[in-house]
Parts: sequence; structure tokens; C-alpha cells
Amino acid sequence: MVQRRPWHGVEWSLFIVLTGANLLGLLYTLLHIREHSLQVTLLTIGAILLAYGAPFLFWRPNYTHAMWYPIAVLVAGVPQQFYLAWMEQDLLLIINCPLMVVGFLTDRKNAWWTAPVFMVGMPNVYFNLLHSDMGIGQLFSFILNASLFFAIGLSLQRVVTSNEHTEKLLAENQRQYRLIHEQNNALEQYANQIEQMTLVEERSRMARELHDTVGHTFTSVIMGMDAVSYLMEASPEMARQKLDVLRDVTRAGLEEVRRSIHQMAPREGDSLLSQQLMRLANEFALHTGTQIRFDTRGDEFDLPKMTKLSLIRCLQESLTNAKRHGGAGQIAVELAFADDHIRLQVADNGAGSDQIKAGFGIAAMQERIAALHGMLQVDSQAGEGTTVTCTIPARRLSAL
Repeated sequence: MVQRRPWHGVEWSLFIVLTGANLLGLLYTLLHIREHSLQVTLLTIGAILLAYGAPFLFWRPNYTHAMWYPIAVLVAGVPQQFYLAWMEQDLLLIINCPLMVVGFLTDRKNAWWTAPVFMVGMPNVYFNLLHSDMGIGQLFSFILNASLFFAIGLSLQRVVTSNEHTEKLLAENQRQYRLIHEQNNALEQYANQIEQMTLVEERSRMARELHDTVGHTFTSVIMGMDAVSYLMEASPEMARQKLDVLRDVTRAGLEEVRRSIHQMAPREGDSLLSQQLMRLANEFALHTGTQIRFDTRGDEFDLPKMTKLSLIRCLQESLTNAKRHGGAGQIAVELAFADDHIRLQVADNGAGSDQIKAGFGIAAMQERIAALHGMLQVDSQAGEGTTVTCTIPARRLSAL
């Protein structure tokens, strides 16, 4: 019931009207001071000031008590009316302004008693005590007058409430607009970050694809060309046949690069993984003169394309590293299928090293395997070769 807030323009207007009405009452009293004794005049002035000051304690700037103000008007203002009526002054001209303020402060918590008391009860008491000799029409006139000014105050209250609600909605809309604007800026920054991350990731992926494909192809071609250089004098016909094979390998490598650029799967994407890996190993063995043994363990089952592609790239990189860096002459490839994972192991008899430095190729393999929640392990010792093991989780689908 207590509100502590600055007054609105409507409340200041009511205050000015109320103060002006009381000043007019004082002026009227002073102008007719000769018609009454000094004691009566002072009593009249005191009654006017009391009827104005007592309610003002509960309705003033930055403080409003909606329950006690009507009570103060009822205690101080209504007796003043009867007193002024006894003095043969116009009662309603004094009470109308307080009635508007009472109506303005009326809400659901106090309307149950303020409305009947001020609109019906007070006019009836006034009529019965002071003007009962008048007709019943005068009573209805009193009730209508009180109801009218009470309703004016109530209407002003609705206007202020509506304005406050509109101001709150406007403030909330402005807050929501600022919030949306801030979120929009955050989303734009996030989208830019995602775009940059996507570009970086795509560049990294393309670099891995080209590194694996180009490295594997050119290693095969270089090794084949080394063999051709020896055959050109000993057996030109065999050298010519070898060149034809190398030409086919180079063309196949070019197509593989193009597929990588266009983000396409390997050409054997729909065939079994073991067939793809075996074909890859046989081609590498043919062009590099390396002895490669390929074994498959377990019952092979279908795998996602990304898993197949990762294992193909790992085999390409492992074969290339075994020949280029280790000078291996023999390589053993084992593809093992289990119920919950698949393992690719590539072991060579190359030079090996006690300290393996993870270059771009190994880093690319690690990223591929990690993206599939798998594990890459590289074991190597000087003079004993290198073993690369790729393990990726994979679950066999049960037959329906």
C-alpha cells in the first residue's frame, strides 16, 4: 500500500487543484470575516488547514499511502464539510477535490470500503443530518456529485497506470533490443570465428589429402624411374613397358588429387577395405620393387567411408615413409577385424630410428585417427625397422 516514487504530472495537477481549492476556502473565510466572530473565523481557518494538512501526511511527493489517505480524509475532511455546512457554506465545493484524490488512490485492496463510503455513505449522512428537509432529488444530486468526482480520480489513476505500463513496456523493449543487438553482434563474431576455423580445418584437410596422395604417388614414380634408368641399357623393351606403367600410375595419382580437391571419396569407396588396401600395397610393391605381404585377420565387415579413408591414407603414408626414410625392402601389412575395433599394422625392415620425429605425415595420421576416437602408435628402433599401428573403434552390425 506504500509507494515511494516521484509524482507523475497527473498527481502534481491534482495537488495543485487540491491546494487551490483550500486556498479559495481560506480566501472566502477571510472575505467574510466580519460576518462571524473572531473565534468562529479562527475555528474555520483551523478546520480548513486540518482538512488539508492531515491527508497530506499520507500523500506527498515520493510517498503515498493508499490506505491511510482515505481514512485521513474521512476523519479530517468530512467533519469539515459538516462544519462548513453548519456555517451555511457550500459543502461540495470543499470535498470535491479530496474526493478526486481518494478515487485516484483507490485500488482493489481498498475499493471495497472507499467507494461505498465516499460515494453513498457520506452524501446520505450529510443529507440526513443537515438537509433532510430537502427533496429526495437533492440526495441523488449529492450522490451523483460525489460519484462523479470519485470517478474522475479513478479515471486519472487508470491513465497513470496505463502510462506506467507503457513506459515499462517501452523500457523492456529497449532492453530487449539492446540484448538482441548484443547477441546479434556476438553471433556475428561467432560466425566469423566458425568461418575462420572451418577454412583452417578445410585447408588442413586438403593439405593432408594432397600430402598423402601426392607423396605416395611420387614415391612410386621415383622408385619406378630409378628402375627404368637401369633397364634402358640392359633391356630397352622392358624399360619402355615400365614407363608405360609409370605413366598409368601418374595418371591415377592425378585423378586421386582431383578427387581430393573435389572432396570425393576414393574410387574404391564402395568395395571392401581389404581389397582397397591390398590393391594399394600391390601397386606400391610393383613400382618400388618392395616385397609386401598383406594379411587379413578376422571376419571383415562394412565400415563407414571416413574410417576406410583414414586407414587408406595411413597405409599410404606408412608405405611412403618406410621406403623414403627407412629404405625398407620388405613390409608386412596386417588388417585385423575385431568385434569392437579394427587395427591396421604396417611393419618394415628399414633402418628405423631410436627417436621418431613426428613430421607432417605422422601428424596428419594422428589427426585422422583422433577424429575417429582411435589411436596411432609408432614403434621404431635403429636397425630394426619401424612398426605403425592404427586402431579405430568399430562395431560389427548385427544381422536383422
